[in-house]
Amino acid sequence: MLFIKNKIMPKVIGCLILLSLADKSVKAVEHYPLFDTSYISKSEDSKGYNDIVFFKNRFIAVGTDGRIDRISKSGERIPVDSSCKYNLNCAFSNEETLIVAGDHGTILFSSDGRSYYRAESGTEKKIHGIAFKNGLLIAGADSGTILTSKNGKFWNSITTSIKGNIVSLSANNSFFIGISDTGEIIKSFDGIRWEIQDYNKEYAGYNMYSNFKKILATQNSIVIIGTHDDGSPSILFSSLGNVWTERVPLYQDNQGLVQCLTKKPNGITYDPERDQFILACDNGELLSLPPCSKCNKYAKISETDFNALIYSDNCLLIVGNELSVFIQRL
Repeated sequence: MLFIKNKIMPKVIGCLILLSLADKSVKAVEHYPLFDTSYISKSEDSKGYNDIVFFKNRFIAVGTDGRIDRISKSGERIPVDSSCKYNLNCAFSNEETLIVAGDHGTILFSSDGRSYYRAESGTEKKIHGIAFKNGLLIAGADSGTILTSKNGKFWNSITTSIKGNIVSLSANNSFFIGISDTGEIIKSFDGIRWEIQDYNKEYAGYNMYSNFKKILATQNSIVIIGTHDDGSPSILFSSLGNVWTERVPLYQDNQGLVQCLTKKPNGITYDPERDQFILACDNGELLSLPPCSKCNKYAKISETDFNALIYSDNCLLIVGNELSVFIQRL
């Protein structure tokens, strides 16, 4: 996928749809001048989505005040009554189960994406991330809390020496890996015993101090996104999760000038077809990160802050503040 400022290559992207529905009614349709946009509506709701997964042939978007929406690949949005009023921060899905988690220790599970049931999390702490490997679910929460479960219904807490709040978790076929808001990188092969690396202490004097936001692990690469103390984007790459290399988010604009991403990255996904990571950032900006560090591509497609995105079946779905949804077919 190629991203170019103010222009999308027609051979790559066939259709871009922006949806932002109010809870009760749809506002007047407007046309966005930069893209072939078939439908746009704007919501007065200031709430937003925090995460997005794909489950049972639908995207599931979760967000503030217990918001859960089922979204089809055509853009149809169906709100779900989860009977939850707490903010939902993260979601995980496989072929059988959908897990959603958030504030006050909230964990919901579903087998169909329509009906949700409250799990026994055993904590009131805010949960930020969920990962799965070899039949084990892991949830990460404030104060270094780690929860484990075999079925998503009943969870156990394990004691760790993690100092910060766990803000994101991921897993590949080899290990679990996560990050805390104090710059810790945590890694486990069994989900029970965790190695802890203090990135900011270990790389002091070499790399700028980083405040971590999200982590994503594939079988060959691991990427951490966040911000430096000065607010500039922080992007770290590793192959095994032990040694980290900072990648400067440079790109060429449509005038051929080299620019640098300045907005905060909030979400990350992986496009296996093109072997690239894609970042969703504040102010409606996207940045693709292929293996070639000089081949990053940029696009700005909105003024709304993006919080999460997912790649599925040659389709990119991006969600953010104001319950905004972008569906981009590749």
